[in-house]
Amino acid sequence: MIKARWWVIGGAAGIVVVAAGLWLWQSAVRSSTPEEATLDYLHALESGDADTVVASGVVVSTIALDAFEAATGLIDDGEVIRVRDDGDGVSATAEVSFDLDGETHTTQLTLGIIEGRWSVDATGLGTLVAESTIGSDVAIGDTTVPTGRAVSLLPATYTVAAAPTTMLEGENPVQVLPGAKATTAVDAAVRPEATAAAQAQLDEILEACTAAGTEVPDGCGIRIPWGTEFREVDSIRYRIDESPVITLTPSGFIAEGGTLVATVTGTGQNGEALTTTYRTVSWNLRGDVAFTADDLVLSPW
Repeated sequence: MIKARWWVIGGAAGIVVVAAGLWLWQSAVRSSTPEEATLDYLHALESGDADTVVASGVVVSTIALDAFEAATGLIDDGEVIRVRDDGDGVSATAEVSFDLDGETHTTQLTLGIIEGRWSVDATGLGTLVAESTIGSDVAIGDTTVPTGRAVSLLPATYTVAAAPTTMLEGENPVQVLPGAKATTAVDAAVRPEATAAAQAQLDEILEACTAAGTEVPDGCGIRIPWGTEFREVDSIRYRIDESPVITLTPSGFIAEGGTLVATVTGTGQNGEALTTTYRTVSWNLRGDVAFTADDLVLSPW
């Protein structure tokens, strides 16, 4: 009798476990209502947490999620004013209100069935087009986006900065609202760190310029007046006594004050072997500078 009783009890417990698991499975796949889905999305935006946004069901890019983590202002007091079923059973429209930076906004969000549940669609996102007076990209936190290109972002307030932020300064706050296009233009300036990075890059260029060879390289600012003394040149060896010092502008650079020694070996105009050393104390270079998302690139003329 005792064994039978335990079997009955154990069997009943198993039925309870199976029933509970079935209920949880049904709950997980059951579609929420459009109103619940809209509130989930608004609350996710209020949380400022990218994972919570993803859990709400909205389809959003990694760039938008990374930028959202750096948002400087979040929506608050999100409410659903009314929801209208679009009549097809798979789409609905929700009128919502929320506060952002002390201002109240109202807008409409559309919803659809995504993977068996109601979710806010792309109308829940806004777009941003940013420009900068210097550089090809702007930064939102650690995320960079190209200038002049529309990027979809989650509704919030963002600080848009000139990129790379380690080399350029200048930033603007901008609100991104659902279904709206925001624009901003950053007035950028060159940081001292950019000059230091440019000097280091220039020194690498100068090292390549002064590799031993038989011809004077282009784009290196090197002028050797050997034409009147040599009929043929067998080798040119260089020594940098002092590198030119670089100065940056938003789109270019000038490097001045270098001292360069060049030793030329070859055949003189008289047909005899000849070695002559030339020295200049005014070695200068000019060129273009371009700022990318995370670096700068010098292009000497």
